Amino acid sequence: MKKTYIKLFSALLAVVSFTSCGDFLDEVSQDEFKPETVEDYQEILNGEGYGMFISIDPLSHVFTDDVQGADMSAQSWNIPYYYTDDNLAFKDVYTWQPDMDQLLTDRKLTGYYQSYQDLYKLIMACNTVLGEVDKATGTDTERKRTKGEALALRAYYYWYLVNLYAMPYNMEGTTPDKLAGVPLVLTSEIKNEGPKRSSVAAVYNQITADIEEACTLLEETKSSTISNFRINWMAAHLLASRIYLYMENWDQVISHVDKAMSGHPVLCDLNTYSLAIPSNLIPNPYNSWADMASNNFVSSAFPETLFVGGSTNKVKISATLLMPSEDLFYSFTSDDLRKKFAFKETSMYWKLQECKAGSSERGFAWRTAELYLNSAEAYAEKFAAGDAASGAKAVNEINALRKKRIATASYQDYTLGSAEELILFIHAERRRELCFENPHRWFDLRRYGMPKIEHPWFDKNGNRTTFTLEKNDVGYALPFPVKATTNNPNLEQNPVHAVREGM
Repeated sequence: MKKTYIKLFSALLAVVSFTSCGDFLDEVSQDEFKPETVEDYQEILNGEGYGMFISIDPLSHVFTDDVQGADMSAQSWNIPYYYTDDNLAFKDVYTWQPDMDQLLTDRKLTGYYQSYQDLYKLIMACNTVLGEVDKATGTDTERKRTKGEALALRAYYYWYLVNLYAMPYNMEGTTPDKLAGVPLVLTSEIKNEGPKRSSVAAVYNQITADIEEACTLLEETKSSTISNFRINWMAAHLLASRIYLYMENWDQVISHVDKAMSGHPVLCDLNTYSLAIPSNLIPNPYNSWADMASNNFVSSAFPETLFVGGSTNKVKISATLLMPSEDLFYSFTSDDLRKKFAFKETSMYWKLQECKAGSSERGFAWRTAELYLNSAEAYAEKFAAGDAASGAKAVNEINALRKKRIATASYQDYTLGSAEELILFIHAERRRELCFENPHRWFDLRRYGMPKIEHPWFDKNGNRTTFTLEKNDVGYALPFPVKATTNNPNLEQNPVHAVREGM
Protein backbone atom coordinates (compact mmCIF):
# COMPACT_ATOMS: atom_id res chain seq x y z
CA MET A 1 0.00 0.00 0.00
CA LYS A 2 2.77 2.42 0.93
CA LYS A 3 4.59 1.78 -2.33
CA THR A 4 1.39 2.45 -4.28
CA TYR A 5 0.89 5.73 -2.43
CA ILE A 6 4.44 6.86 -3.07
CA LYS A 7 4.14 6.19 -6.80
CA LEU A 8 0.97 8.29 -6.92
CA PHE A 9 2.55 11.01 -4.81
CA SER A 10 5.46 11.14 -7.26
CA ALA A 11 3.08 11.62 -10.16
CA LEU A 12 1.30 14.45 -8.35
CA LEU A 13 4.57 16.20 -7.66
CA ALA A 14 5.57 15.91 -11.28
CA VAL A 15 2.52 17.82 -12.53
CA VAL A 16 1.95 20.39 -9.79
CA SER A 17 2.55 24.05 -10.62
CA PHE A 18 2.05 27.29 -8.78
CA THR A 19 -1.15 27.98 -10.67
CA SER A 20 -2.93 24.79 -9.66
CA CYS A 21 -5.11 24.61 -6.60
CA GLY A 22 -6.02 22.25 -3.81
CA ASP A 23 -4.05 20.12 -1.42
CA PHE A 24 -1.88 17.24 -2.67
CA LEU A 25 -3.28 14.84 -0.16
CA ASP A 26 -6.89 15.74 -1.03
CA GLU A 27 -6.20 14.29 -4.48
CA VAL A 28 -5.50 10.91 -2.93
CA SER A 29 -8.15 8.41 -1.93
CA GLN A 30 -8.19 8.90 1.82
CA ASP A 31 -9.33 5.37 2.56
CA GLU A 32 -6.71 3.63 0.45
CA PHE A 33 -3.63 5.84 0.25
CA LYS A 34 -3.40 8.49 2.97
CA PRO A 35 -0.33 7.84 5.14
CA GLU A 36 -1.00 7.45 8.84
CA THR A 37 2.26 6.59 10.57
CA VAL A 38 5.55 8.42 10.98
CA GLU A 39 7.11 5.58 9.01
CA ASP A 40 4.76 6.40 6.11
CA TYR A 41 5.94 10.01 6.11
CA GLN A 42 9.54 8.94 6.39
CA GLU A 43 9.02 6.88 3.24
CA ILE A 44 7.61 9.93 1.47
CA LEU A 45 10.66 11.90 2.56
CA ASN A 46 13.04 9.13 1.49
CA GLY A 47 11.39 8.77 -1.90
CA GLU A 48 10.43 12.36 -2.75
CA GLY A 49 12.19 14.67 -0.31
CA TYR A 50 15.76 13.47 -0.71
CA GLY A 51 15.58 13.37 -4.50
CA MET A 52 18.28 10.76 -4.87
CA PHE A 53 17.80 10.69 -8.63
CA ILE A 54 17.26 14.41 -9.16
CA SER A 55 20.14 16.59 -10.30
CA ILE A 56 19.26 19.92 -8.74
CA ASP A 57 22.31 21.72 -10.10
CA PRO A 58 23.72 20.55 -13.43
CA LEU A 59 25.14 23.95 -14.39
CA SER A 60 26.71 26.13 -11.69
CA HIS A 61 30.25 24.71 -12.03
CA VAL A 62 30.26 25.85 -15.69
CA PHE A 63 29.73 29.49 -14.65
CA THR A 64 32.93 29.66 -12.62
CA ASP A 65 36.63 30.32 -13.13
CA ASP A 66 37.26 26.61 -12.51
CA VAL A 67 36.26 25.84 -16.12
CA GLN A 68 37.68 26.99 -19.46
CA GLY A 69 37.14 26.28 -23.13
CA ALA A 70 39.14 23.51 -24.81
CA ASP A 71 40.79 24.02 -28.19
CA MET A 72 39.92 20.97 -30.32
CA SER A 73 40.91 22.47 -33.68
CA ALA A 74 44.00 20.29 -34.04
CA GLN A 75 41.70 17.26 -34.11
CA SER A 76 40.40 18.25 -37.54
CA TRP A 77 39.68 14.61 -38.44
CA ASN A 78 37.33 14.32 -35.46
CA ILE A 79 35.74 17.79 -35.25
CA PRO A 80 32.14 16.50 -35.66
CA TYR A 81 32.61 14.36 -32.54
CA TYR A 82 33.14 17.45 -30.40
CA TYR A 83 31.16 20.20 -32.12
CA THR A 84 27.80 18.55 -31.57
CA ASP A 85 24.52 20.34 -30.91
CA ASP A 86 24.70 19.34 -27.25
CA ASN A 87 28.23 20.65 -26.73
CA LEU A 88 27.40 23.87 -28.56
CA ALA A 89 24.31 24.27 -26.36
CA PHE A 90 26.54 24.16 -23.31
CA LYS A 91 28.54 27.02 -24.81
CA ASP A 92 25.47 29.16 -24.07
CA VAL A 93 25.70 28.16 -20.41
CA TYR A 94 29.46 28.63 -20.29
CA THR A 95 29.14 32.15 -21.74
CA TRP A 96 26.32 33.18 -19.36
CA GLN A 97 23.78 33.84 -22.10
CA PRO A 98 20.58 35.35 -20.68
CA ASP A 99 18.38 33.08 -22.82
CA MET A 100 20.21 29.84 -22.01
CA ASP A 101 16.90 28.40 -20.81
CA GLN A 102 15.30 28.75 -24.24
CA LEU A 103 18.48 27.78 -26.07
CA LEU A 104 18.72 24.53 -24.09
CA THR A 105 15.00 23.90 -24.64
CA ASP A 106 15.36 24.40 -28.38
CA ARG A 107 18.03 21.68 -28.38
CA LYS A 108 15.83 19.39 -26.26
CA LEU A 109 18.13 19.67 -23.24
CA THR A 110 15.42 20.87 -20.85
CA GLY A 111 16.70 18.67 -18.02
CA TYR A 112 19.66 20.99 -17.59
CA TYR A 113 17.59 24.06 -16.72
CA GLN A 114 14.96 22.85 -14.30
CA SER A 115 16.63 23.44 -10.94
CA TYR A 116 13.85 25.87 -10.02
CA GLN A 117 11.07 23.36 -10.66
CA ASP A 118 12.95 20.43 -9.14
CA LEU A 119 13.82 22.29 -5.96
CA TYR A 120 10.20 23.27 -5.39
CA LYS A 121 9.06 19.70 -5.98
CA LEU A 122 11.48 18.62 -3.26
CA ILE A 123 10.26 21.42 -0.99
CA MET A 124 6.66 20.37 -1.51
CA ALA A 125 7.52 16.85 -0.35
CA CYS A 126 9.10 18.33 2.78
CA ASN A 127 6.05 20.56 3.31
CA THR A 128 3.73 17.57 3.08
CA VAL A 129 5.70 15.73 5.75
CA LEU A 130 6.01 18.79 8.00
CA GLY A 131 2.29 19.52 7.74
CA GLU A 132 1.19 16.06 8.83
CA VAL A 133 3.91 14.23 10.75
CA ASP A 134 3.01 15.70 14.17
CA LYS A 135 -0.40 14.01 13.88
CA ALA A 136 0.95 10.66 12.66
CA THR A 137 1.21 7.62 14.90
CA GLY A 138 4.68 6.55 15.96
CA THR A 139 7.27 7.03 18.67
CA ASP A 140 8.51 10.45 19.75
CA THR A 141 12.01 9.58 18.52
CA GLU A 142 10.73 8.62 15.07
CA ARG A 143 8.68 11.80 14.83
CA LYS A 144 11.55 14.06 15.85
CA ARG A 145 13.96 12.39 13.45
CA THR A 146 11.62 12.58 10.46
CA LYS A 147 10.64 16.16 11.21
CA GLY A 148 14.27 17.16 11.74
CA GLU A 149 15.31 15.67 8.40
CA ALA A 150 12.45 17.40 6.58
CA LEU A 151 13.33 20.77 8.14
CA ALA A 152 17.02 20.40 7.27
CA LEU A 153 16.19 19.46 3.69
CA ARG A 154 13.79 22.38 3.28
CA ALA A 155 16.45 24.74 4.64
CA TYR A 156 18.97 23.31 2.18
CA TYR A 157 16.66 23.62 -0.82
CA TYR A 158 15.71 27.21 -0.04
CA TRP A 159 19.38 28.08 0.52
CA TYR A 160 20.07 26.65 -2.93
CA LEU A 161 17.18 28.50 -4.55
CA VAL A 162 17.96 31.90 -3.09
CA ASN A 163 21.60 31.62 -4.12
CA LEU A 164 20.76 30.56 -7.67
CA TYR A 165 17.99 33.05 -8.39
CA ALA A 166 18.66 36.09 -6.20
CA MET A 167 21.57 38.42 -5.58
CA PRO A 168 23.78 37.47 -2.60
CA TYR A 169 22.77 38.13 0.99
CA ASN A 170 25.87 40.27 1.58
CA MET A 171 25.64 42.30 -1.65
CA GLU A 172 27.52 45.56 -1.27
CA GLY A 173 25.51 48.78 -1.24
CA THR A 174 22.21 47.30 -0.10
CA THR A 175 20.65 45.09 2.56
CA PRO A 176 18.98 41.68 2.22
CA ASP A 177 15.55 43.06 3.10
CA LYS A 178 15.70 45.18 -0.07
CA LEU A 179 16.73 42.32 -2.37
CA ALA A 180 14.10 40.20 -4.14
CA GLY A 181 14.51 36.56 -3.18
CA VAL A 182 12.34 33.59 -4.15
CA PRO A 183 8.73 32.64 -3.31
CA LEU A 184 8.32 31.11 0.14
CA VAL A 185 5.92 28.17 0.06
CA LEU A 186 5.63 26.52 3.45
CA THR A 187 2.57 24.27 3.15
CA SER A 188 1.50 21.57 0.72
CA GLU A 189 -1.59 23.55 -0.21
CA ILE A 190 -1.30 25.26 -3.59
CA LYS A 191 -3.46 28.32 -4.18
CA ASN A 192 -4.85 29.65 -7.43
CA GLU A 193 -2.83 32.83 -7.18
CA GLY A 194 0.89 32.18 -7.61
CA PRO A 195 3.16 33.35 -4.77
CA LYS A 196 5.24 36.49 -5.09
CA ARG A 197 8.95 36.68 -4.34
CA SER A 198 9.86 37.16 -0.69
CA SER A 199 12.89 39.26 0.19
CA VAL A 200 16.30 37.62 0.56
CA ALA A 201 16.11 38.50 4.26
CA ALA A 202 12.75 36.76 4.68
CA VAL A 203 13.99 33.65 2.90
CA TYR A 204 17.07 33.48 5.12
CA ASN A 205 14.92 34.02 8.21
CA GLN A 206 12.94 30.92 7.24
CA ILE A 207 16.10 28.98 6.41
CA THR A 208 17.68 29.73 9.78
CA ALA A 209 14.46 28.93 11.66
CA ASP A 210 14.25 25.57 9.86
CA ILE A 211 17.87 24.59 10.35
CA GLU A 212 17.97 25.59 14.02
CA GLU A 213 14.90 23.47 14.78
CA ALA A 214 16.35 20.65 12.68
CA CYS A 215 19.60 20.70 14.65
CA THR A 216 17.70 20.54 17.93
CA LEU A 217 15.47 17.65 16.84
CA LEU A 218 18.28 15.64 15.26
CA GLU A 219 20.57 16.12 18.26
CA GLU A 220 17.80 14.76 20.48
CA THR A 221 17.66 11.62 18.30
CA LYS A 222 21.37 11.23 17.56
CA SER A 223 21.44 7.71 18.95
CA SER A 224 19.12 6.61 16.12
CA THR A 225 21.26 7.95 13.24
CA ILE A 226 20.92 5.52 10.32
CA SER A 227 23.26 6.24 7.40
CA ASN A 228 24.98 9.06 5.56
CA PHE A 229 22.28 8.90 2.89
CA ARG A 230 20.02 10.59 5.45
CA ILE A 231 20.77 13.91 7.13
CA ASN A 232 21.97 13.35 10.69
CA TRP A 233 22.68 15.84 13.48
CA MET A 234 26.28 16.43 12.38
CA ALA A 235 25.27 17.12 8.78
CA ALA A 236 22.57 19.51 10.02
CA HIS A 237 25.14 21.48 12.01
CA LEU A 238 27.45 21.54 8.98
CA LEU A 239 24.62 22.99 6.88
CA ALA A 240 23.89 25.54 9.61
CA SER A 241 27.53 26.65 9.63
CA ARG A 242 27.39 27.07 5.84
CA ILE A 243 24.21 29.13 5.99
CA TYR A 244 25.61 31.45 8.67
CA LEU A 245 28.85 31.80 6.69
CA TYR A 246 26.83 33.31 3.85
CA MET A 247 25.12 35.62 6.35
CA GLU A 248 28.51 36.62 7.81
CA ASN A 249 27.37 35.63 11.28
CA TRP A 250 30.80 34.40 12.33
CA ASP A 251 29.97 33.40 15.91
CA GLN A 252 27.13 31.17 14.76
CA VAL A 253 29.40 29.57 12.16
CA ILE A 254 31.90 28.66 14.87
CA SER A 255 29.21 27.44 17.25
CA HIS A 256 27.70 25.03 14.73
CA VAL A 257 31.11 23.84 13.53
CA ASP A 258 32.08 23.02 17.11
CA LYS A 259 28.88 21.02 17.61
CA ALA A 260 29.37 19.05 14.38
CA MET A 261 33.04 18.43 15.16
CA SER A 262 32.11 16.95 18.51
CA GLY A 263 30.69 13.99 16.62
CA HIS A 264 32.83 13.67 13.50
CA PRO A 265 36.19 15.49 13.56
CA VAL A 266 37.78 13.02 11.12
CA LEU A 267 39.99 14.34 8.34
CA CYS A 268 41.29 11.88 5.80
CA ASP A 269 45.08 11.88 5.48
CA LEU A 270 45.80 11.74 1.76
CA ASN A 271 49.38 10.72 2.54
CA THR A 272 48.09 7.26 3.41
CA TYR A 273 44.71 7.10 1.66
CA SER A 274 44.31 4.76 -1.30
CA LEU A 275 41.69 4.88 -4.00
CA ALA A 276 39.77 1.68 -4.68
CA ILE A 277 40.61 1.29 -8.36
CA PRO A 278 38.93 -1.59 -10.24
CA SER A 279 41.37 -4.47 -10.62
CA ASN A 280 41.28 -4.37 -14.42
CA LEU A 281 42.69 -0.81 -14.46
CA ILE A 282 46.34 -0.24 -13.67
CA PRO A 283 47.13 3.24 -12.32
CA ASN A 284 50.25 5.00 -13.52
CA PRO A 285 51.86 8.41 -12.83
CA TYR A 286 49.93 10.00 -15.72
CA ASN A 287 46.58 8.34 -15.28
CA SER A 288 45.30 7.58 -11.79
CA TRP A 289 41.84 6.47 -13.00
CA ALA A 290 40.49 8.30 -9.96
CA ASP A 291 37.17 8.79 -11.73
CA MET A 292 36.71 5.02 -11.66
CA ALA A 293 37.29 4.70 -7.93
CA SER A 294 34.38 3.98 -5.61
CA ASN A 295 35.82 5.95 -2.68
CA ASN A 296 36.84 9.33 -4.10
CA PHE A 297 35.95 12.64 -2.41
CA VAL A 298 32.36 12.68 -3.62
CA SER A 299 31.16 9.30 -2.40
CA SER A 300 29.65 7.68 0.65
CA ALA A 301 32.84 5.64 1.08
CA PHE A 302 35.12 8.65 1.62
CA PRO A 303 35.93 8.78 5.37
CA GLU A 304 34.98 12.45 5.75
CA THR A 305 31.49 12.13 4.28
CA LEU A 306 28.66 13.20 6.59
CA PHE A 307 25.88 13.14 4.01
CA VAL A 308 25.60 12.27 0.33
CA GLY A 309 22.45 12.83 -1.65
CA GLY A 310 20.98 13.74 -4.99
CA SER A 311 22.44 13.13 -8.41
CA THR A 312 25.06 15.00 -10.41
CA ASN A 313 23.98 14.58 -13.97
CA LYS A 314 25.90 17.75 -14.69
CA VAL A 315 27.44 19.28 -17.79
CA LYS A 316 30.64 17.38 -18.52
CA ILE A 317 33.92 19.24 -18.48
CA SER A 318 36.03 16.32 -19.63
CA ALA A 319 36.60 15.27 -23.25
CA THR A 320 34.16 17.95 -24.44
CA LEU A 321 34.53 21.55 -25.55
CA LEU A 322 35.07 22.44 -21.88
CA MET A 323 37.80 21.42 -19.46
CA PRO A 324 39.03 22.22 -15.93
CA SER A 325 40.80 25.57 -15.92
CA GLU A 326 44.56 25.67 -15.95
CA ASP A 327 44.33 28.56 -13.50
CA LEU A 328 42.77 26.20 -10.97
CA PHE A 329 45.10 23.32 -11.78
CA TYR A 330 48.28 25.38 -11.38
CA SER A 331 47.06 26.83 -8.08
CA PHE A 332 47.90 23.42 -6.57
CA THR A 333 51.54 23.06 -5.57
CA SER A 334 53.41 19.99 -6.79
CA ASP A 335 53.22 18.42 -3.34
CA ASP A 336 49.47 18.95 -2.98
CA LEU A 337 48.03 15.43 -2.97
CA ARG A 338 44.55 16.64 -3.88
CA LYS A 339 45.62 17.01 -7.52
CA LYS A 340 45.52 13.28 -8.22
CA PHE A 341 42.06 13.02 -6.69
CA ALA A 342 40.61 15.91 -8.69
CA PHE A 343 42.40 15.84 -12.05
CA LYS A 344 43.54 13.49 -14.72
CA GLU A 345 46.27 14.87 -16.97
CA THR A 346 46.09 13.63 -20.53
CA SER A 347 48.10 13.95 -23.72
CA MET A 348 44.91 14.79 -25.60
CA TYR A 349 43.83 18.22 -26.70
CA TRP A 350 41.69 18.89 -23.65
CA LYS A 351 44.77 18.35 -21.40
CA LEU A 352 42.86 17.97 -18.13
CA GLN A 353 39.88 15.95 -16.97
CA GLU A 354 37.91 16.28 -13.76
CA CYS A 355 37.74 13.01 -11.87
CA LYS A 356 36.82 13.88 -8.30
CA ALA A 357 33.53 12.06 -7.94
CA GLY A 358 33.48 8.38 -7.05
CA SER A 359 31.95 5.92 -9.46
CA SER A 360 29.42 4.54 -6.98
CA GLU A 361 27.68 7.79 -5.98
CA ARG A 362 27.95 10.95 -8.04
CA GLY A 363 25.89 12.99 -5.64
CA PHE A 364 26.38 15.99 -3.41
CA ALA A 365 28.72 15.08 -0.56
CA TRP A 366 28.95 17.16 2.60
CA ARG A 367 32.38 16.56 4.10
CA THR A 368 34.24 17.24 7.32
CA ALA A 369 36.78 19.36 5.41
CA GLU A 370 34.13 22.04 4.93
CA LEU A 371 33.79 22.39 8.70
CA TYR A 372 37.47 23.31 8.98
CA LEU A 373 37.17 25.77 6.10
CA ASN A 374 34.04 27.40 7.50
CA SER A 375 35.59 27.74 10.93
CA ALA A 376 38.88 29.08 9.57
CA GLU A 377 37.09 31.73 7.52
CA ALA A 378 34.91 32.79 10.45
CA TYR A 379 37.92 33.16 12.75
CA ALA A 380 39.84 35.04 10.03
CA GLU A 381 36.99 37.51 9.62
CA LYS A 382 36.84 38.02 13.39
CA PHE A 383 40.59 38.61 13.31
CA ALA A 384 40.08 41.22 10.57
CA ALA A 385 37.46 42.90 12.77
CA GLY A 386 39.95 43.31 15.61
CA ASP A 387 39.79 40.08 17.63
CA ALA A 388 43.53 39.36 17.90
CA ALA A 389 43.12 35.85 19.35
CA SER A 390 41.06 34.68 16.37
CA GLY A 391 43.99 34.94 13.96
CA ALA A 392 45.84 32.03 15.56
CA LYS A 393 42.62 30.01 15.70
CA ALA A 394 42.04 30.51 11.98
CA VAL A 395 45.61 29.40 11.23
CA ASN A 396 45.19 26.31 13.41
CA GLU A 397 42.04 25.31 11.54
CA ILE A 398 43.47 25.75 8.06
CA ASN A 399 46.74 24.02 8.95
CA ALA A 400 44.85 21.07 10.42
CA LEU A 401 43.33 20.57 6.98
CA ARG A 402 46.53 21.23 5.01
CA LYS A 403 48.54 18.67 7.02
CA LYS A 404 46.21 16.01 5.63
CA ARG A 405 46.46 17.30 2.06
CA ILE A 406 50.16 18.14 1.50
CA ALA A 407 52.93 15.53 1.21
CA THR A 408 54.43 15.05 4.66
CA ALA A 409 58.03 15.35 3.47
CA SER A 410 57.56 18.92 2.28
CA TYR A 411 54.73 20.19 4.46
CA GLN A 412 55.18 23.54 6.22
CA ASP A 413 52.65 25.33 8.40
CA TYR A 414 51.05 28.50 7.14
CA THR A 415 52.13 31.31 9.45
CA LEU A 416 50.01 34.28 10.44
CA GLY A 417 50.50 37.55 8.59
CA SER A 418 47.94 40.25 7.90
CA ALA A 419 44.19 39.60 8.13
CA GLU A 420 43.80 40.29 4.41
CA GLU A 421 46.49 37.74 3.49
CA LEU A 422 44.92 35.18 5.81
CA ILE A 423 41.43 35.58 4.32
CA LEU A 424 42.73 35.32 0.76
CA PHE A 425 44.74 32.22 1.66
CA ILE A 426 41.68 30.54 3.19
CA HIS A 427 39.60 31.43 0.12
CA ALA A 428 42.26 29.84 -2.10
CA GLU A 429 42.34 26.69 0.05
CA ARG A 430 38.56 26.52 -0.11
CA ARG A 431 38.70 26.69 -3.90
CA ARG A 432 41.23 23.86 -4.08
CA GLU A 433 39.52 21.67 -1.52
CA LEU A 434 35.96 22.00 -2.84
CA CYS A 435 36.57 22.37 -6.58
CA PHE A 436 33.90 20.77 -8.79
CA GLU A 437 31.68 20.09 -5.77
CA ASN A 438 28.60 22.10 -6.68
CA PRO A 439 27.68 24.76 -5.83
CA HIS A 440 30.61 25.92 -3.71
CA ARG A 441 32.73 27.88 -6.17
CA TRP A 442 29.84 29.71 -7.87
CA PHE A 443 28.19 30.62 -4.58
CA ASP A 444 31.54 31.58 -3.06
CA LEU A 445 32.31 33.93 -5.95
CA ARG A 446 28.94 35.58 -5.36
CA ARG A 447 29.63 36.24 -1.69
CA TYR A 448 33.23 37.31 -2.37
CA GLY A 449 31.90 40.36 -4.19
CA MET A 450 30.90 38.96 -7.60
CA PRO A 451 34.27 39.47 -9.36
CA LYS A 452 34.87 39.74 -13.08
CA ILE A 453 35.29 36.37 -14.84
CA GLU A 454 36.62 35.78 -18.35
CA HIS A 455 35.87 32.61 -20.30
CA PRO A 456 37.83 31.78 -23.47
CA TRP A 457 36.02 29.89 -26.22
CA PHE A 458 37.57 28.17 -29.25
CA ASP A 459 35.72 27.47 -32.46
CA LYS A 460 36.48 24.48 -34.66
CA ASN A 461 39.14 26.46 -36.51
CA GLY A 462 40.97 27.31 -33.30
CA ASN A 463 39.86 30.95 -33.21
CA ARG A 464 39.67 32.26 -29.64
CA THR A 465 36.87 34.48 -28.36
CA THR A 466 36.62 35.74 -24.79
CA PHE A 467 33.29 36.18 -23.03
CA THR A 468 33.09 38.26 -19.86
CA LEU A 469 30.95 38.28 -16.75
CA GLU A 470 31.58 41.73 -15.33
CA LYS A 471 31.96 42.56 -11.65
CA ASN A 472 28.52 42.73 -9.99
CA ASP A 473 26.98 41.49 -13.24
CA VAL A 474 23.24 40.75 -13.20
CA GLY A 475 24.25 37.32 -14.50
CA TYR A 476 25.26 36.38 -10.96
CA ALA A 477 21.54 35.69 -10.41
CA LEU A 478 20.00 33.26 -12.91
CA PRO A 479 16.85 34.20 -14.82
CA PHE A 480 13.80 32.25 -13.74
CA PRO A 481 12.80 29.62 -16.30
CA VAL A 482 10.27 30.83 -18.85
CA LYS A 483 7.91 28.05 -17.80
CA ALA A 484 7.96 29.27 -14.19
CA THR A 485 7.14 32.90 -15.08
CA THR A 486 4.46 31.75 -17.53
CA ASN A 487 2.77 29.57 -14.92
CA ASN A 488 3.08 32.21 -12.22
CA PRO A 489 2.50 35.78 -13.47
CA ASN A 490 3.33 37.03 -9.96
CA LEU A 491 6.91 35.78 -10.27
CA GLU A 492 8.88 38.91 -11.12
CA GLN A 493 11.72 38.10 -13.50
CA ASN A 494 15.32 39.00 -12.66
CA PRO A 495 17.07 41.71 -14.68
CA VAL A 496 18.89 40.11 -17.59
CA HIS A 497 21.97 41.07 -19.55
CA ALA A 498 21.84 41.55 -23.29
CA VAL A 499 23.06 38.67 -25.43
CA ARG A 500 26.75 38.39 -24.63
CA GLU A 501 29.15 38.87 -27.50
CA GLY A 502 32.70 37.59 -27.35
CA MET A 503 35.72 39.79 -27.93
